[in-house]
Amino acid sequence: MEEIERHPMDELLRTERLPHIWCPGCGLGTALSCFVSALMRSGLDLNKVAIVSGIGCTGRVAGYLRLDGFHTTHGRAIPFATGLKLANPDLKVVVFSGDGDLVAIGGNHLIHAARRNMDMTVICVNNFNYGMTGGQVGPTTPTEARTSTSPRGNLEHPFNIPNLVFAAGATYVARWTVLHARRLERSIYKALLKPGFSVVEIISPCPTLYVRFNRKRLEGGDALKYYQEHSVIRHDAKPWEVDIELGGEIICGEFVDIERPTFQNRLQEMYGELRPCEDLGLLHRPSAEVATSFEVEIELREEKPVAAPTRVKPLAVGGAGRVEVRLGGFGGQGIILSGKIVGKAAALYDGREVTLTQSYGPESRGGACSTALIISDEAIPYPHVTRPAVMALMSQEAYTTYHSQLTEGGLLLIDADLVEPDPSADQHVVPIPATRIAEQELGRRIVANIVMLGALTALSDVVSEEAMRKSILESVPKGTEELNMKAFQRGYEYAKRMLAGESA
Repeated sequence: MEEIERHPMDELLRTERLPHIWCPGCGLGTALSCFVSALMRSGLDLNKVAIVSGIGCTGRVAGYLRLDGFHTTHGRAIPFATGLKLANPDLKVVVFSGDGDLVAIGGNHLIHAARRNMDMTVICVNNFNYGMTGGQVGPTTPTEARTSTSPRGNLEHPFNIPNLVFAAGATYVARWTVLHARRLERSIYKALLKPGFSVVEIISPCPTLYVRFNRKRLEGGDALKYYQEHSVIRHDAKPWEVDIELGGEIICGEFVDIERPTFQNRLQEMYGELRPCEDLGLLHRPSAEVATSFEVEIELREEKPVAAPTRVKPLAVGGAGRVEVRLGGFGGQGIILSGKIVGKAAALYDGREVTLTQSYGPESRGGACSTALIISDEAIPYPHVTRPAVMALMSQEAYTTYHSQLTEGGLLLIDADLVEPDPSADQHVVPIPATRIAEQELGRRIVANIVMLGALTALSDVVSEEAMRKSILESVPKGTEELNMKAFQRGYEYAKRMLAGESA
């Protein structure tokens, strides 16, 4: 068998950043693949292609492409793209973002760019919810669909994206699901070469949130099976006829393909003497010496038994009346859930005042993530955590970012397999093999956060053991209570043995 040394898409992908961080079952990988294939077929000069993305799961696209790109602020991808096109008309500008970023927060920019007929291609990945921030109802969420903020069903009528951009003035409009990969690639190819404001809507599953919330109406959670059985291809459909209802058919096809002068055409026609910024010397050009590569080292963890715990000392902070706590890691580890569990335990079951703040990146899994709590016997006038006495950090990035904030004499728990502490830092660092325990002893890596909470409870008096157990049972998904309680108990026992200097 002939071995292929180089993948055909390697020219356009930043392979050093792969594998990507999107959830298993997400359609963004397919959407990206179709775009890369279409762009390679288009014959466009890749040195004159710029890709712009906003905030959200889709916002990561720009970072994976070996193209000039902008990862912009929330809802502002289209105005950034407009500026690029006006500053350098020779560029082929592509906006690649999600339904929340483009149609809700950036909706006003979307309709006005279509009205002006800006010469750009917009690829909108529609997963029917805000997948980055917890599955909230979005501008395209079908009526009656359940989300984290509409648990009984969405009351509102959603935007029909093809009809919206057609009414505003788009010259090319198409819609496909990620199941229609070949047709999707062809439509993106057409959109790239079409003068004017062209839009391709990509219907993509969000298996972690939207599909899970609506599994009963979506073939038991098998989104691709749902797409296969409910998609209808109608190129003759009018844009106003292609609304999507929960559990209903998805009308796909090319709905609009018309000609009209672009904004650039009008600009040249009316103000032909104006020169682009490049001719005026207004565009900044970085020197040739600027490095363009991004090296990412990935260390594969070996299979080895959980190490015996070393003896440590506990931290008593409860009597201080107020304590600050920070938990950190990456998306998918359950850091935000951990913060909610600790906060609920302290507030509802220990009867204390609590504030909780969160910080996370534009993805459900893989980005930096942190949650911070203040627990006090008195009212808390300001929720910002500055000097935590207790920290539990489960990724190297979280450790690098936050470990210096620890108060003198504070307690710092780290994941023994994922964090390499700074030997020069004079801190009370306790390595807990939370991920290894979750994987090798409990069979589910996803409960590593609960293992860590068990250790934190045993090694400090931030919250009581009883309160933590009650909070976990109330907070974890139904059907996982027993597994999570085992994880908590294992972390608690491991830490208690550390206190006693016993083996695991």
